[in-house]
Amino acid sequence: MTPASSAVGHIELTHLTDLARPEHSCGVIEVYLKDGRQFTLLAATPTWFKAEMKRLGLKFYYGPAVLFLHKLDLAAARKAAKDMLAEDEQLLVRYDTPRRTLPDILAAFRAAHP
Repeated sequence: MTPASSAVGHIELTHLTDLARPEHSCGVIEVYLKDGRQFTLLAATPTWFKAEMKRLGLKFYYGPAVLFLHKLDLAAARKAAKDMLAEDEQLLVRYDTPRRTLPDILAAFRAAHP
């Protein structure tokens, strides 16, 4: 069980690729815990990720972990972060990523794996 001092303080959803279509988007979930720690999670909907893989011609991807959500909105991001913290705070550590966006990471991956 997560100590109260490690409870989620607030969540920010940034760098959304498509504000009008949260069911087809990617972005960054910033998780701020009450104890002062911060985690940055790459997030995407499966439809966005599939389309981006096709657009870039990628046959595979490995790298920073991606949190998949059916709909990328603040409510879903908040629920995912709280559930991850309740399950095991190490999930936030595992999903914490470099401070970059998923489109940037996928483009770099493509360049490294032509």
